[in-house]
This record gives sequence, structure tokens and C-alpha cells, in this order.
Amino acid sequence: MDFKEFVNFLVGTLIKPLFSLFLGAAVVFFLWNMMGVIQKNDQPEELAKMKEKAIWGIIAIAVMVSMWGLVNFFAGSLRLTNTPLDLERFNQTL
Repeated sequence: MDFKEFVNFLVGTLIKPLFSLFLGAAVVFFLWNMMGVIQKNDQPEELAKMKEKAIWGIIAIAVMVSMWGLVNFFAGSLRLTNTPLDLERFNQTL
């Protein structure tokens, strides 16, 4: 197994499922806190706590999505994807 296959294996079997799980948990956390904001609308102290948690939920979602974007950027830049190369275009003469 070379480095490219190892990275593809690592991303495909470990990082993608964990990312999906954590992103789903962050979205549920955010939505749960938004429901708390709606329910605690008449209690100013509890409302402030729920708003702060909702903001942290948004930050968590943004960080995870940006990190996944960086992973995809580096995988594309280093050509670590499983897409085959089109070698026919290199065999053509000008």
C-alpha cells in the first residue's frame, strides 16, 4: 500500500463517517438550542444562555465545513483522489 492508497483509505473509512457524525451532531445541537431560544423567550437569563449556545453551534458547523473544504482542497491539490488519469491526451501528437 502506497501513500496515496493509505490516504484514500483513511479518508474514506475514518474521516468521512466521523465528519458526517460530528456535523450531524452539531446541527442537532444548534437546532435544539434554537428551540430553547423559542421556548425561553420570556426568561431573559435563560434566553441569553441559549443564544450563546446557539452561536457556538453555528461556529462549530462553520469550522467543520471549512475543515472539510480544506481536506478536499489538499486532496485535490495533491491528486489524492481515486479518479483515473486521462492518459490518451498525452499520447496525441500535435
